[in-house]
Amino acid sequence: MAVQRELASLLRSARQGSATHHLRSPWVRPRRLAAFVYVAEQHGYRYDGIASHPAASAPTLVLRRLPDAADRLDRTAQIHPDADRGGRLPGMRPGRRRLVPLPEVKPEVDLLFARFQLDATEASHHTRKRRHFVVTMALFMLLVAVVGGFYADSVRGYLKAVLVIDGIVAALLITVMSSSKITTRRTRDRASRLLAEAGIAWPPDRPGRRRGRLR
Repeated sequence: MAVQRELASLLRSARQGSATHHLRSPWVRPRRLAAFVYVAEQHGYRYDGIASHPAASAPTLVLRRLPDAADRLDRTAQIHPDADRGGRLPGMRPGRRRLVPLPEVKPEVDLLFARFQLDATEASHHTRKRRHFVVTMALFMLLVAVVGGFYADSVRGYLKAVLVIDGIVAALLITVMSSSKITTRRTRDRASRLLAEAGIAWPPDRPGRRRGRLR
């Protein structure tokens, strides 16, 4: 149902000639999102980055209309006339698992996924997610301190319990943030290497940035 809903929304934008289409991901797995963006490109819209205010668990993608969007839309409609009614999607396997790329298009979907990874781990987006995590953990530590006051037998026992629990939480916070930083760096390196091998400079031209070449 999510595929049909999002495809119907994309087709409305295409038929109206909208310059951009915003896609709020309904899929937990980003590779399915990359597969759908490949489908969107066959209908005339190319991925142009993540919106400046994405939700941590559901990023909002900006798809920009291509110059030959009308031709792409007509061509895809002729080959896949029932795509928006549960039929086969361009470049995807048939059957219930509709967002599984065919072997011949998987490399292109992998390149889209690499672009997502670079954009999602960009400093501005990554810092926002990290800040959200820190605030959540700080509130949890405060909650422990407040709740502990109702069950402590003495001030000494209360302080000892709070310090132990909050110390464990703080250690966990430091560990998670350090691990996240290492994982993010490896993710960016892997995505950058994949795009570089394909001759793609990413990100494309945006305010304050140099233009990259899209595949």
